[in-house]
Amino acid sequence: MGMAEGKQRLKVKQVRQLAAVGLILGVSVCAAFLLTPSRFTPAIPGDEALGLVSTRTIKANRDYDVRDPETTENKRDEAARSVWPVYDFNAAAGETLKQRLSTAFAQGRSAIDAWKRENLAKAAHLEAVRSESARTASGTPAPRQALRTAPEEAELFKALEGTRDEFVKALQAIVDPAEYVELGRARFDSPTELAALRLAGFVTNGYIIENRLLIAAEREHGITVRNVAALPGLPSLGTGEDRVRDIDRIRDLSQVRAEVDRAAPEQLAELSPALRNAVAELVKRALRPNLAYDDAETRRRQQEKRSAVKDVVVQIKKGEKIIGDGEVVTPTHLLIFHELRAAGRSVETDQVRFGGALFAALVCAALFQFGRRNVRKFRLRSRDGILLAAVLVGQLLLVRGTLALADDAHDLWNVIPADFAAALVPIAGGSLLVRFLLTSEAALIWTAAYAPLCGLLAGASLQAAVVAVVAGVVGADRIAHAGSRGAIFRAGAWSGVAHALVLLSFALFGSRVLWFETGFGMAGAVVGGGLIVPVLTILVAPLFEHAFGYVTDVRLLTLANFNHPVLKDLIVQAPGTYHHSIVIGTLVEAAAKEIHANPLLARVGAYYHDIGKGKNPLYFGENQKSENRHDQLTPQLSAGMIRRHVADGVELALAKKLPKPVVDFIPQHHGTRVIAHFLHRAREEALRQGQPEPNEADFRYAGPKPQSREAALVMIADMVVATTRNLGDATPEALRQLVDRAIQAVVAEGQLTECDLTLRDLERVAQSFTSRLQAIYQARAGDPGTPPRAVLRVLGPDTPAPPLDARKTGAL
Repeated sequence: MGMAEGKQRLKVKQVRQLAAVGLILGVSVCAAFLLTPSRFTPAIPGDEALGLVSTRTIKANRDYDVRDPETTENKRDEAARSVWPVYDFNAAAGETLKQRLSTAFAQGRSAIDAWKRENLAKAAHLEAVRSESARTASGTPAPRQALRTAPEEAELFKALEGTRDEFVKALQAIVDPAEYVELGRARFDSPTELAALRLAGFVTNGYIIENRLLIAAEREHGITVRNVAALPGLPSLGTGEDRVRDIDRIRDLSQVRAEVDRAAPEQLAELSPALRNAVAELVKRALRPNLAYDDAETRRRQQEKRSAVKDVVVQIKKGEKIIGDGEVVTPTHLLIFHELRAAGRSVETDQVRFGGALFAALVCAALFQFGRRNVRKFRLRSRDGILLAAVLVGQLLLVRGTLALADDAHDLWNVIPADFAAALVPIAGGSLLVRFLLTSEAALIWTAAYAPLCGLLAGASLQAAVVAVVAGVVGADRIAHAGSRGAIFRAGAWSGVAHALVLLSFALFGSRVLWFETGFGMAGAVVGGGLIVPVLTILVAPLFEHAFGYVTDVRLLTLANFNHPVLKDLIVQAPGTYHHSIVIGTLVEAAAKEIHANPLLARVGAYYHDIGKGKNPLYFGENQKSENRHDQLTPQLSAGMIRRHVADGVELALAKKLPKPVVDFIPQHHGTRVIAHFLHRAREEALRQGQPEPNEADFRYAGPKPQSREAALVMIADMVVATTRNLGDATPEALRQLVDRAIQAVVAEGQLTECDLTLRDLERVAQSFTSRLQAIYQARAGDPGTPPRAVLRVLGPDTPAPPLDARKTGAL
């Protein structure tokens, strides 16, 4: 039997585990579609819609990063245009010109010297002939002088003409023959050279370009001048840069040559006009520009600027309006539409959907496992798990729908601020509903699972997740044991205030506290929490009550009304049982408060736990006056009559449509205990008559054992009240001993193994029962004419006065 029972329990455990896994998978699948874009979105306009007017509003179904290549290219072109053209400035160009002039003059002098050496003997002979002729003719020696005759000059110029190419090569400029001859007449002497160098240095100061037309287009912004060294071996004159905005100060070769003509009279004043003209022309021909456009460097810098420009990305947030009704479709809209269509066709959406499902599964599984292992009062039944899953999916669907509705309302009526409309979303509604139907522990675990999913649903919003936690926990705390609709609205108001304070904290953190949007959001939070959340709770709670068999405190208050038809019938048919139930209700309500159970549920359960006695009231001691009908019945029949009130009570409760949690008190308050008084009588009769031992199962209640702490309280209280009739001395010590014996008897029989009462709870229950019984004794003892032993007559046991020893065991 033990092995079979163990296998059965293992099988039940496995079924529950599979059911839990199935629920988590179901929630994950639903979350995958609620947290991610849907395939069933409206058709996206194509390229043909460019320039047309949109006939509807299109919003993003998730976050998108859309690259805009056209805008990116425009920005890169703009960045490239911002680069000033780079010109290389040869700061050594003036020195190079002087060096070429010096080399050319040296070449000319060298040619003259070579001609002189070649013709030295001839020149000496001719000189001797001339001297002798002169002496003979005059009789006196002639003075020594260098005579230049026309034939000599002609011969010299003829010799220089042969070396003109070397002069041109050294100068790197074309030289006119007449100018070359003029320089030759001056013998390329040093004064002429120095004059040429002085003129060259004067006119080459500053920037010189080939032609000013090359930089005319840069007049608006300027150019970048980069200093470079011109010749190997020359020291570098700097590698700095100069940004030249005034283009007019840059001269071209034509302007510099004109300056040569203007400066020549002053700079070459010591030279003859012919030689001055020859030197000026020589300098003009040898001039070179010192500023040249560097195309490679300019392109390199433009490419750097282009590369520094990142791709232009249009960021679209989930729920953001892409195009509104009546707006013209632009190229930017088409880019976003392309991205939307691509996302719909690709596997990216499936990946996002799988990610949402995995996220939901991890959150739910982790919190469920933690609560099951570490939170003592988090004990879910199958229907509880289904309820939590249904509320989670429903709440996510509600948030998604109301967010879309808030956006549409803002689009249709611009007078409604967007922050106000968004704050109206009943984010905390699920937490209030779960706590209204289940325990605080269940509400806390549910809220912890729901909050990150809500944040993800609202576009990965930390603020939404924090609102779900804070507003949900505050509302759940305030709705606990709410016994009226007013209490529900007060709980919603607290939740709305918490929501508003979260918005205020984020506004302070973001330095937005003085913005109108913050005020509108806080106002919407208060309105949504104070009106929308309570209304939804009141509307939805009855549906879950009927679907899952839950009972709320509002319904319990209705059942606790003494004018309820069942209680009115009970007081007429079995007044003793009625008063017996009222006293038990008083005891268990106080004890439930001490152990943080549901005091209202305990009291109502006590009121209805014995309604089955109304069918045969005279078979129960509290309703008997003198005659005891069990004296004419066998113990077996008497036990059957006693046990029958459980079945009669369940039948009556179902007929009157009492909620299941209240109906459960009827069989559970006796558990599987034995009707000890009649079992004792049966055994005595069997012993006297020599018959077999009676079957104990005929004297045992069918159960089940108490499944909740409230039902266990009613069982203990019923036991205590049953044994109180035999108490002669109602001192606190005696009452405490009576209560302790009753609790010990119930515990010894294993009746509390299926509920969550701890030893600490039982100690508090004993203290509560003792103090409450003492108060009842004292109040009744103060009534004149009330005998002490009749103080709790209305608290009599289920059976007519049994033997004293049977009563002391608490068996009834």
